[in-house]
Amino acid sequence: MSQQPNFKRWYDRQPKLSRAFKLIIILPDEVRSIISESLMLLANREFDAAERENSFRTVGSEKVMALHKSKNRRREYDQNEQLHKAMNYLYVLSDDNQDFMAEHILKMVEFIQKYFATCHEFKAQPSLEDVATVTNTYVEKGTAEVENFLKQLREEFFTKLASPEKLAKKPIVDILADLPSATPNTTTQDDGKGMKVKKLEL
Repeated sequence: MSQQPNFKRWYDRQPKLSRAFKLIIILPDEVRSIISESLMLLANREFDAAERENSFRTVGSEKVMALHKSKNRRREYDQNEQLHKAMNYLYVLSDDNQDFMAEHILKMVEFIQKYFATCHEFKAQPSLEDVATVTNTYVEKGTAEVENFLKQLREEFFTKLASPEKLAKKPIVDILADLPSATPNTTTQDDGKGMKVKKLEL
């Protein structure tokens, strides 16, 4: 008879939820708070998680005891107030509903990673306001709207990078170097005096 694995943490029983938590916990604390707010919004909308957390009848004695112990703030995510509440919301859900939430958490983290990658690509300063827009838009309007937001953001970054003011102040080689995936091509030509010179191809 096979022995059931003994998980140290409750969320490790769910592979997706475990992976989602491990991604959240490495993010900056402010970003964790933003994700947690959106997570709670989604959990309340779909499953009335806040009401479940306060209802002993629907949660069960084992989870009630665990929620009581969570007030000691000994878990690694308890130091962030929003993440503490969000994880308690997830804890009171059924396994299937936890799996459902994990999929959405992973998707939110994926979009946040895309946002940071876009900022890095265009050498733009990330903002918590944009991160909140990404997660809130995902929860309230869905994947397509988030992708549209990120697309518009790329266009804004590109426009700022190639603005007339910047074009007037920077050499053409530097401008092309700043643009994503745009590197100047050069060819070597003879200047007629026996000297080799490089010519920029636009």
